[in-house]
Amino acid sequence: MNYKTAHEVKKILSSKDEWAFLDIRETAEYGGGHPFFVSHVPYSILEARIGLYVPGKHTKVILMDGGNGVSEKAAKHLEDLGYEDVVVLKWGVSAWKDAGYALYEGISAPSKSFGEVVEHELGTISITAPELKARMDKGDDNFIILDGRTPEEFNRMTIPSSTSCPNAELSLRYQAMLVRPDQDIIVNCAGRTRSLIGAETLRRLGIPNKVYALENGTMGWKLAGLELEYGAKRSYPNDIDDNIVKDAGEKANQMIAEYDIPVISMADLNKWKNETNKTTFQYDIRSREEYEAGHINGFRHTPGGQLIQATDQWFATRNGRIVLYDNFKIRAVMTAIWLKGMGHDAYLLDPETVQELVHVGEFDIDVSGLEFINAEGLKNTDAMILDARSSEDYREGHIDGAIWTIRPQLSKIDIKGKPVVIASDLFTAQFIVKDLGGNAIISLTEPDEWKAAGLKMVSTPDRPLDSERIDFMFHTHGRHSGNMEHAREYLRWETGLMDQMDDQERGTLKPLRV
Repeated sequence: MNYKTAHEVKKILSSKDEWAFLDIRETAEYGGGHPFFVSHVPYSILEARIGLYVPGKHTKVILMDGGNGVSEKAAKHLEDLGYEDVVVLKWGVSAWKDAGYALYEGISAPSKSFGEVVEHELGTISITAPELKARMDKGDDNFIILDGRTPEEFNRMTIPSSTSCPNAELSLRYQAMLVRPDQDIIVNCAGRTRSLIGAETLRRLGIPNKVYALENGTMGWKLAGLELEYGAKRSYPNDIDDNIVKDAGEKANQMIAEYDIPVISMADLNKWKNETNKTTFQYDIRSREEYEAGHINGFRHTPGGQLIQATDQWFATRNGRIVLYDNFKIRAVMTAIWLKGMGHDAYLLDPETVQELVHVGEFDIDVSGLEFINAEGLKNTDAMILDARSSEDYREGHIDGAIWTIRPQLSKIDIKGKPVVIASDLFTAQFIVKDLGGNAIISLTEPDEWKAAGLKMVSTPDRPLDSERIDFMFHTHGRHSGNMEHAREYLRWETGLMDQMDDQERGTLKPLRV
């Protein structure tokens, strides 16, 4: 481990060598403001997530905290895991700010900024909520609305009459969803990014249909005083006509040539996977149903365009390789075009060279050496109880006398004896036990079990204090639940991202052109 100043770290971010800049603070702190190029890997689950974000032990890992010494603890854990080059940003996030570098609120600043750059440089055409509603009221049926978010988000709320078609599926399935071949296509999301990227995905295909992004998505719809639809189940067809598949394959080959997308074989990939000085990420961007039916061993599922929507939530290593798989090719081609436009080294795996698929298997956690206690045991213990569930769950109801905590805040508690750690998942619990030197008991029990065991429960709607809830994303958190000011603030934030970027940050976002 060694220390670097903010200026030294900023210089590293222009390096062509592999590096990963990690914000290890918790959600509230990260959402309140972070550097452009960081990925969020909170200390509370650092060891569980680091292998996904930074799989190469050779990669330079830069850690940033709130200036509270947590980076030093994290660096020690990473070095114990075998990471060879761990750097701590001296004085944490305050050093970054004091050096005059921008801090970005919210999440996924690179992806959200890319959406704004795409609109600016490619001239994306948008339609406003009032304009779309006017077409609906006139009985105009010469358009379809495709919701480019995940099916789960679509089900929560969407534009009336829209159909779920996550962005990654648009290039393959849009034809199957047209009632008439000449209909206009309107792509929406909750805000802006996926509407813009989805619309441009279809425009890149060169289709004859008029394609629009719904300006400001469902938030714009609600801000216009219009009603959303809740609980919708409409979705793209799983079965695709052979002619559509043929057209998609031909278009994929055309775009591979036009955009100079590199294609590798399975043999090439196997060689790369054996390299110890270069990182290769492997992503399967097909639908969940296709992935679970059978996927290439080692490929991680990135559903419905989420890899573009939030690159920083899928990988942290910059300057590594990204290999994409899609048996129909077109979805991977479009994803590669956008990734390369964001400055990443993306490749398409030739599906003709894939010989074997595997099925989703269960992941086991090693529980050897860990001690557990059930609800009945909790009733009969006089041990200190540390409640490590979310602060929201704790406020709603917890065992009387239990102390809410989170891994980075353990040092603030005067631990007495051998405490019990209550958690919602084993990952969270085992890392707290680790920081307690193994001197703790785990309880993965839930409120219903506590009630059944006769444990006294209390709710504390204002405890922990908001200032203590470092696990909660405060930034415009009410924008999807009716808070119109949060919606307005979020849209102001998104449209203002381009003005925040410096030359280094802006220089990585260059949408590909033919």
